[in-house]
Amino acid sequence: MVDIMAGKLTSDMLKDLTVTNVMEMVVDEQFPIVMQKFPGACCCTQCLSDIKALALNNLKPHYVSSDRGNLFERINTSDMMVKVDVLRAMTEAAEKVTRNPRHE
Repeated sequence: MVDIMAGKLTSDMLKDLTVTNVMEMVVDEQFPIVMQKFPGACCCTQCLSDIKALALNNLKPHYVSSDRGNLFERINTSDMMVKVDVLRAMTEAAEKVTRNPRHE
């Protein structure tokens, strides 16, 4: 067990901590569906990263720290309202990036 109060928590220990934003997984799953609606959109790494970042910044994160928590949260994020929120955020992000791409 890590004794945080004794100052024994190191940056190496923090590297071993695993947390997952399940919402990011949902965004990744919906990415191809959303991008099909934007056939003229740039699909370079910069533009796709911008779309993902903008969408995630407009969605409430759902962090889990275990496989069991991950499964439970995945079930919760399969809710239709969550998918609607994700699709809305991704569509808005794709529209914004398509209008103003940052790539060279």
